Amino acid sequence: MSELLMDLADCGSPERLIQTILRHHPNWTPPVPIEALAAAVNILEIRNLDTTSFEGALLTDPDKSQGIILCRPGVPGGRRRFTIGHELGHFLIPTHVGNQKCTQVHLSERGFATPAQRREAEANRFAAGILMPKPWFERDADGLGLPEVGHLRKLAKSYDVSLEAAANRFVELTSTPCAIVFSYDGLVRYARSHVNFPRLAVERKSRLPSDCATKVRPNAGVSGPSDWIEIDGTIWLQHEWGRAAPRVLEQVLRQANGHSVTMLLLADDPTEDEDEEEGDVVARWSPRF
Repeated sequence: MSELLMDLADCGSPERLIQTILRHHPNWTPPVPIEALAAAVNILEIRNLDTTSFEGALLTDPDKSQGIILCRPGVPGGRRRFTIGHELGHFLIPTHVGNQKCTQVHLSERGFATPAQRREAEANRFAAGILMPKPWFERDADGLGLPEVGHLRKLAKSYDVSLEAAANRFVELTSTPCAIVFSYDGLVRYARSHVNFPRLAVERKSRLPSDCATKVRPNAGVSGPSDWIEIDGTIWLQHEWGRAAPRVLEQVLRQANGHSVTMLLLADDPTEDEDEEEGDVVARWSPRF
């Protein structure tokens, strides 16, 4: 057994596995050689599935001492790399036992309500973390400056992952709270928000807000990312009655065949002087009895 495998045997969580792997490979740079890593931990073969019913699968012996990873044929390289990372997570995480068959739903799972959900979410954490290691990704994302939807393409290319995988990691790790909405032909495919970004009013399969820039400006973002457009926050955000909604900045990037990626940021808060001025106006117009 190699020194890497011996060290990995003591790791129980996706994060500890990733830390151990990176410690053994201090000279790695993006993109991570995921297939070489799989071979180094006794994945004997990576080959295509004979069916398109699943995105990926893992076959192992009873002791998980070796395995085979299978991927759906015809999948673009970035998505295929995430599938390999996901199945490799199943192989390395000790509590994931037996063979695995994973659909696209499994490869986007984030919940922990059931053991099955937890298992798939852990495999996704491993895949995202090993393909886009946190210290690297934070450094590269911050190095691009203030968030822009065009940065997602640069990061996806650098790490050889899909645009969606890069977007998910960006929302998770960026220091600027933001949200990203993937849509197709006016319908939300899915949305991801930073933990400190207000709750969105859209969800999967809902229609894009009728007044959002992505919808009312169909030519924006065709040849490249659109300009930032400041809009009323209630267009995108859940609104509490009696409380002022924040202003939102919206930027869109059009993709092929009706697909769009929308990034949302919070507009700058009013300055103290603006707050005081508003307070003076309210005081002047408040009736006194």
